[in-house]
Amino acid sequence: MKNLSSIDDQFLRKIHQNIEANLADEDFSVNELAQNVGLSRSMLHRKLTKTCGKSASELIKEIRLAHAKTMLENNVATVSEIAYQVGFRNPSYFNKVFKSSYKVSPGDIKKGIKVSSTGQSKFFSRIKPEKHYRYGIFILPVLILCIIFFAGAYISGLFNSKESSIAVLPLHNLTGSVDNNYFVDGMHDALIGKLGQFSSLRVISRTSTLRYRDDQKLLSDIANELDVNCIVEGSVINVDDSIRILIQLIDVFPEERHLLAKEYKDEIKNVFAIQTSVIKDIADEIELELSDKEKIKLSKTRKVNPETYKAYLQGMHYLNQGTHKAFEKGIQYLHGAIKNDPGDPLAYAGLAIGYGFKGHGELNSKDAFRLALSSANKALKLDPTIDEAYNALALLYLYKAWNWPKAKETFENAIRNNPNNSVIHAHFAWYHVLFGDKKKAIHHGRQATILEPFSPAYASWLGLLYYHDKQYDKAEKWANKALKLKENVPYGLATLGWVCIQRKEYQKAIDYFEKLPANNCHWNTILGYAYVKAGQKDKAVALWNKLNKNPNEQNPYHMGIMASYLGFIDKAFELIDEACANKIYPTSYIVFNPCGEYIRSDSRYNDLLRKLNLPYNKTILSSKN
Repeated sequence: MKNLSSIDDQFLRKIHQNIEANLADEDFSVNELAQNVGLSRSMLHRKLTKTCGKSASELIKEIRLAHAKTMLENNVATVSEIAYQVGFRNPSYFNKVFKSSYKVSPGDIKKGIKVSSTGQSKFFSRIKPEKHYRYGIFILPVLILCIIFFAGAYISGLFNSKESSIAVLPLHNLTGSVDNNYFVDGMHDALIGKLGQFSSLRVISRTSTLRYRDDQKLLSDIANELDVNCIVEGSVINVDDSIRILIQLIDVFPEERHLLAKEYKDEIKNVFAIQTSVIKDIADEIELELSDKEKIKLSKTRKVNPETYKAYLQGMHYLNQGTHKAFEKGIQYLHGAIKNDPGDPLAYAGLAIGYGFKGHGELNSKDAFRLALSSANKALKLDPTIDEAYNALALLYLYKAWNWPKAKETFENAIRNNPNNSVIHAHFAWYHVLFGDKKKAIHHGRQATILEPFSPAYASWLGLLYYHDKQYDKAEKWANKALKLKENVPYGLATLGWVCIQRKEYQKAIDYFEKLPANNCHWNTILGYAYVKAGQKDKAVALWNKLNKNPNEQNPYHMGIMASYLGFIDKAFELIDEACANKIYPTSYIVFNPCGEYIRSDSRYNDLLRKLNLPYNKTILSSKN
């Protein structure tokens, strides 16, 4: 290997320092590294490839692994804790990458087993440290200098654990009829769902890719925005008695390179076989390491009734539009699919997610939740791998049924089934909030934003999770990011307002809260709280009077909270007890609601916490008694 010039040496030092400074930040990406060193992502890639034969993402991962190895050797924490401390979002993925690199598992290192001669520890650097630059005794040989010598390992194939990441862009409708848009969109969703079941692959979710439907951006720009290595493009050419699609897989960096360009054709009854063929070819081309379970799952397929499948896709097409009229139309199509074939699980899964989201947060939602629960269980009984059914069940158990063990079980099963399920990660975060595990809550909240990078809801939720963990600067950062994605997104404004209240900047909080939807009981409640904190109780009373003109239309939990800070304590408990008895969302989160501070010294508050049956609440109770 040729010696490096002093300029190259300085460049690598700068790269190393930036990675070291952001080691534990799961969100630290190639884009941020490029920005920190004053280069574009493509320029950084070219310079690193020329200098040491490695990409920026590989260097970030290698340095994180080297840190992890040192920490494991010194037994400073558990394997999972070390994984998080060196910036890995998923301990299971950390274990897989670590073993691929060092040829032994992290647990083996903790037991004192030495790295094999073919592992990473055989590489040493030729870069000599500057006279006054200080490095850790254990970290220096591996962290700085392995950058150069890993090139040799990469070329020889001894190490190749770069994270695989992919985005499936919306498929083009070349069938000649816009009436087939529902089918084209359904194929797009299906490919994302099936790819998402691979634990070694990061797959961008549907919502964040839809923005590129008619976008003329370069693939490199899209890949940069989504932080992925590969892009899938495709077209649906025919959807009559048979289906014909064209799929292209492009490796974007450093230059666009087609890995796959192939046409797939079969009868519509074999649509799952077509999807599986596409997924297998993509997995082969990007050299995914599949588990035995994943291989078995890929080997299984089934035939469908074409009319049933089309009705299911039409149902989901309308549900995804998000309007009341479209919802009703979607439900009709899904019921039609079930009538046509009662043994097909897809339509039941669609009904589960439709009814589940309809009922979530509504006052008179018992029927919706009952139908969602029944549909989800039928879907999973017929096919235990359907994302929509897991999504519906998890939300039902968490937000409506308050069945905490079932909620946890369903969330975990859902993630095992599809590690890239952004909906599950986003809501699993709020399960962990209930149980006081803020670290896991933030982990899943982050994961949701990684899989859905353009979701203002998930970005603002992550800001709120940081707020609950008293990391106010990060809360502010993510709330502002959400507001950049969508102006006046409610939870973004709410999070900034809460941060201002913690800083006793009450008027600034009021300014944020006054931008929230005016006819919403929830947002009026926190606005009233800000008024009270700012000494403007008369304005809070005016809000209370306005809401009480139509009391049956209001959420009793929010009304109870408002009553509490206005001094109507008996009324507050009456309303909150009603909400608790009917398991109305978000009563179970009362411990985390700052507005509830005025009733926490009342003995009736302890009684309320006991009714919630949360271990976290029991800890609070024992500390008070």
